[in-house]
Amino acid sequence: APGSMRLSKRMSELGLASRREADEWIAKGWVRVDDQVVSELGSRVVAEQRITIDARARFQQAQRVTVLVNKPVGYVSGQAEDGYEPAVVLVTPPNQWPGDRSGTRFLREHLKSLVPAGRLDIDSVGLLVLTQDGRVAKQLIGEDSEVEKEYL
Repeated sequence: APGSMRLSKRMSELGLASRREADEWIAKGWVRVDDQVVSELGSRVVAEQRITIDARARFQQAQRVTVLVNKPVGYVSGQAEDGYEPAVVLVTPPNQWPGDRSGTRFLREHLKSLVPAGRLDIDSVGLLVLTQDGRVAKQLIGEDSEVEKEYL
């Protein structure tokens, strides 16, 4: 249809899920368009259509974590390289801030798919955001992001 777009792209635009997450939910039958389950990847919608998400998808999404790390010199933001460790190795139970009131306690599964939303050079120190949630990454580093970043 004229003016249509992929359902997963529309879901991402609406902030419901990342595109990858949306495709996963569509394949599982967890997405409805105008009250009809859509389970075919690549399905298209127009902006006026109502998209709803199954409670199972919302529960799965709520289990994802975002971790803030004060990255020291000598760690790389992402994958290990040239003998340097990735900053994710700093995410350990003893390093959890004692004042954290989120109620979330460290689980090994929090390390799975925990990726940096942005990067700091190996010689840089500062706030590094590690997340399992594509929506958070998009807000911080997506092409339409309006989040200000400052580097000295």
